Amino acid sequence: MTRSSPTKQILIKGGHVIDAAQAIDRKADVMIDDGQISWVGDGPIRDDVEVVDASGHYVSPGFVDVHIHAYGTLGFADPDSLGVWQGVTSFVEAGGPGINTFDEFLALMGDRTVTDLYAGLWLRPMGLIGVNYIEGDVRTLMEIPIVKWIDAVEQHGDILRYVKIGAFGQYGTGPIKIGKGLAEILGIPAYFHIGEFQQVPPQITTADAFQAAGPGDMITHIYHGNPGGTLDEDGKVLPEVIDAEKRGVLFDIGFGSYNFSWHVAERAFDQGIVPHIISSDLQQHNVIGPVYSLANVMTVFLRLGLSLNEVLERVTINAARAISIDDRAGSLFRGHPADVTIFRVDEGEVELGDCQLTTRTGSRTIVPVITFKDGIRFDADMTRCQDEKNWFWQISEDVVPARAGSLDMSQKKFLNALAGELMHEEWKNASAERLDIYSAISLQDIFHEVRTSSGLPLKPALEAVYACFLEAPFTMQIGLLLYRLDKDFALERLHAVTGHPQHVAVG
Repeated sequence: MTRSSPTKQILIKGGHVIDAAQAIDRKADVMIDDGQISWVGDGPIRDDVEVVDASGHYVSPGFVDVHIHAYGTLGFADPDSLGVWQGVTSFVEAGGPGINTFDEFLALMGDRTVTDLYAGLWLRPMGLIGVNYIEGDVRTLMEIPIVKWIDAVEQHGDILRYVKIGAFGQYGTGPIKIGKGLAEILGIPAYFHIGEFQQVPPQITTADAFQAAGPGDMITHIYHGNPGGTLDEDGKVLPEVIDAEKRGVLFDIGFGSYNFSWHVAERAFDQGIVPHIISSDLQQHNVIGPVYSLANVMTVFLRLGLSLNEVLERVTINAARAISIDDRAGSLFRGHPADVTIFRVDEGEVELGDCQLTTRTGSRTIVPVITFKDGIRFDADMTRCQDEKNWFWQISEDVVPARAGSLDMSQKKFLNALAGELMHEEWKNASAERLDIYSAISLQDIFHEVRTSSGLPLKPALEAVYACFLEAPFTMQIGLLLYRLDKDFALERLHAVTGHPQHVAVG
């Protein structure tokens, strides 16, 4: 999921280069040639080289964020606003799609971002449903289609990085064991979400997740302050956590909206529990706080006690190795794609909040300035993601979105056929807390059956439906989108776009 590279030479001159993979920590120049790293230090320079003055700044491999939400109910209209515009050159969609919506993800997101976008599929076939939905119902796992999972790894192993598993909910350790077993079959890491962020079940399974995880598996939210944390009632680190680290289990932050507590972080850090990876868990509302950006989370860890080099290691080579992309990301090795972040460290007091309204005062702030992705330059814009149109998902109820006017006849014909089938389906729009996942799946099946019979490729079919209801280019699993529409409204809107009144709902 990359864009073509330029052919010119670009010399990043005079910056302080930090590249943990090559043990570089000094003032040095970096040459980009034909979209790749040519050298770090000294080397040949053509007469037509473009010089970028990095004096007074740091130069590092492009940041890698192993946990963001670009697709689905938690995603953004402009996913790159979390990526190249913030110094991040590779990121992972952490569970938005499941195996039964992975095809929709691939169709919609395959060429959507300049930032290299990877996926960690949620164990539930539908994928993540949203923060307002009560997670953890084992029935939503439906079935685990092993063959489909194997095919996905064989056909899209360059994109699929891990299986995301929720170590929470009402049904004990079963889902943990199922997810870990599936990851072992597939030969990819298991990525465990720990912490009961919605309700407290009869059995807390955090310790079981640490016991189930093996070398190379990842556990995220290690410093959250919800039930099911890494500390016991006396504030001591659980022995299962210590044992897991000894086995080679990787600890990730996943700051998120609910998953970082200064109180927990300081106590765990003092006892030697330090993350191997720093990720943001950026999703819709939390771009206006408490997360803001991966750089803000990195700044938090300067305040917690990591050195700048240690912080960078956890968002470059450590993160790249964890998701097996270190052959192309996480370092400035010669011949690697020219993914480079230029940033500064500002001195001065800064207030740093957690997810529980607790703050600490820091003295240094990491500020991305320029990103190079495959040698293409992006001047950082740290507020771009905070535009309400980027993160506030809403149906255009009063008017038909302008982009519906660009639909072609094949798309309108498909929408007409879809409206005809939806007339015979009954569903009731409800709040996300009372979502009927079976109805959503039924609507998803109808969409795919109509699309297949129409012969319309998946991407234009999905985009045709979104264009009818969404002004901004958000993405969501199609069954969830249709379910969250009032049936009469949905049919009336399809009629308005296609001009076929026979499909208006009656009664």
